[in-house]
Formats: sequence, structure tokens, C-alpha cells
Amino acid sequence: MSAAFHGAEYCWMNGEVIRTEEALVSVMEPIYLGIFEGIKAYVEGDILGEGRLNIFQWKPHIDRLWRSAAVCGIKIPYTKEELLETTRETIRANGFRTNVYIQPRIWPKAGTGRYLAEEFHVVIPVWRFETRLGRDNPRFSQERRFMVSSWRRISSDALPPQAKAWANYANSGLAAREARRLGYDGAIFLDRRGFVSEGTGACLMIVRDGKVITPPVTASILESITRGTFLRMLPEDLGIPVEVRDITRVELYASDEAFLCGTGAEVTPITSVEDIPLGEEYPGPITRRIAEYYAEVLAGNVEKRRGWLTPV
Repeated sequence: MSAAFHGAEYCWMNGEVIRTEEALVSVMEPIYLGIFEGIKAYVEGDILGEGRLNIFQWKPHIDRLWRSAAVCGIKIPYTKEELLETTRETIRANGFRTNVYIQPRIWPKAGTGRYLAEEFHVVIPVWRFETRLGRDNPRFSQERRFMVSSWRRISSDALPPQAKAWANYANSGLAAREARRLGYDGAIFLDRRGFVSEGTGACLMIVRDGKVITPPVTASILESITRGTFLRMLPEDLGIPVEVRDITRVELYASDEAFLCGTGAEVTPITSVEDIPLGEEYPGPITRRIAEYYAEVLAGNVEKRRGWLTPV
């Protein structure tokens, strides 16, 4: 990884902070057997500004990393507390004062048995990113045309969709490439039963008659931390009813609004699906309301939700 990668001059690797350009591994590394986690830290007070950083939902994210490791037979040679401190150390080493993406990565070391490996690399790269949230942010309102992918979402009898494993993302890559080849901005999966599953890297929520509806975990979705956050936040803070149930393809086409949610996606409005416009206003009023409130939560401006933040 280049040292110029979004200002990431330093990363943490196997117990020490080193220059990113020195984080070298063998070409024989079986990284496809690895797992990772996606976490973000946002600027306190104004996520479009500069200043002190808070990590959002650290504990749920790191707990999911441990669950992914258990499912994939990976032994993490550090404690959760150690990874938190090393993450803080790495962010400070880079001198970051704007929003930061954190991606712990774990995979077997070359020559240690591949499928039955007992030794693993643990790497934590961090880098700056531009949020699409925040009041009057033009990135939020960009039009995004989606399609329903011809590729089905992987099912749990083949690979574990609830684990954040690198191997699962071959499925996402195929769908994303298909969408771009056909002139769309993104793709939505159906599960093996034909019900709506998720996007290529984020969960899906639709809006119908003022209610937010999202597929269940049994629809082969990742157990998204952001989705879990919204399942609490929307009814408790905004009074928006939420329903978790299977969604048909026709319901997706006929929805009033739709958006992706996830650590990377944040809140990403969808303009149309297969060139069928969703609703009469874009972004939709409920999607916009959720995004604006979520930005305040991320900035630490909602007192009742400050427990979701971990200071850097």
C-alpha cells in the first residue's frame, strides 16, 4: 500500500506501528482465507470539520470481528482491548484530525498450513475518507441508479454471509462489475429464494407508507452494525416504525424510497432500480431525515447516543 493512500503514512502490523510502505508480505499469502472489519471514526461536533475523533460503535464491530474469526477458524493473538489501543496509537501516529476509516485485517501467514493455519497476520490500516453525510453535502444527493443482479447472494450452506470474510466479497465483486458493465451505479442481490437480500457491500432498507422495511438475517445478509443501530435509532429517536421481514422484488420496485446503510455506505439514497424511479422526491424525505439525524449522532451531538462513541 502506498504511503500516499489517503494520507496513511503509518499502519499497525503484527504488534508495532510501521510505515505503510514497509508493510510487506509474501506473494504466497493466502489472504482469501482472511477476515476483516470496517469501522469509522468521526470528528467531534461537526463531521465535515477537523478536530478530535470518536470511533463509532467500536464494541459491536470488534465483537463481530471475533465472531467472524470463530466461524472461520481463526485465532486472534491479541485481546480486544489491545486492538483498541493499537488503533488509537495508529490514528495518532498519522496525525489525523478528519474522519478516518479503520480496517483490521487478519489472515493466515504463508507456509503455516493454509486451511489449518495456526499463525496469522494482524494488520490495522487507517486512512482518511470523505463522508457523504452532513447538512447540504452534495455527495449525499448524487443520483444513483441500481439494478437487481443476475448473481444471487451467497447462502449459509455454502459460505457464511454473516461473517465478514474476504471470500464472500468475490460474490459482491461479480455483481458490482455486472452493474457497471450495464451502466448502473450499483447492484442489489436476491437470495436463493428470490427475496431481496442486500447490496454489494451494504444492507438495504426501503420505505413504504412511512415505514422502513429491511430484510431479515435469514435473507443471507451480513449482520450489519449500522442496520442494528438503525433498528434501535429509528423507532426510539425518530418515531419511524421499522419492520424486519422478507421483501419481494416487486415491493422494491414499488417502494417510496430506498437506501443502503453500512459503515462504508453510511446512508446512500437510491434513485431508481432497473430504471424504475423510486418515489416522487429524491432523496426521499424519510431517507433525508434519517441521514441528517445520523450525522448528528456520529458527531456526538445527540447526548443519549454518546455511549456509541469511543474517544481516540
